[in-house]
Amino acid sequence: MNSRTFHYKISFTNLAAVAVVALAALFMFWNRSAVGAMVALALMVAVVLMVERMIHTEYWLTPHGYLVVCHGRFSRLVYIRLSDITSVEIVRPSLLPVAYVLIRYGAGHEMSLRPADMEAFADEVKRRQKLLEQMNADDLKRFFF
Repeated sequence: MNSRTFHYKISFTNLAAVAVVALAALFMFWNRSAVGAMVALALMVAVVLMVERMIHTEYWLTPHGYLVVCHGRFSRLVYIRLSDITSVEIVRPSLLPVAYVLIRYGAGHEMSLRPADMEAFADEVKRRQKLLEQMNADDLKRFFF
């Protein structure tokens, strides 16, 4: 089993949010006051962080049976054992045009992910879970029989 990487799906709402914050920063710079400049600098830092998070968000499926979620360089990695995942479903809300993959794991934990190819991601997680179950069953058979 090899490692597989899925990248984040950038949507129109992500781009619109970046544009709104960037325009607010431009307006604050245009205002020409000390407070406006400070607010504009803070908004520009927010724009950089938003773009960085969109570009560098990745989801890794490791050969060791983990799903690793990376939300960019400035956030910590989240490790989820594939054996802890109880359900993987693709959610398409009716009001918002943003679909996502909902993963339930552990004791009531949930995480929403937005891989570029949602169907392939969900299928790969389920396939790897089955492979891990088969490997564990084979190991138990060898141990006891």
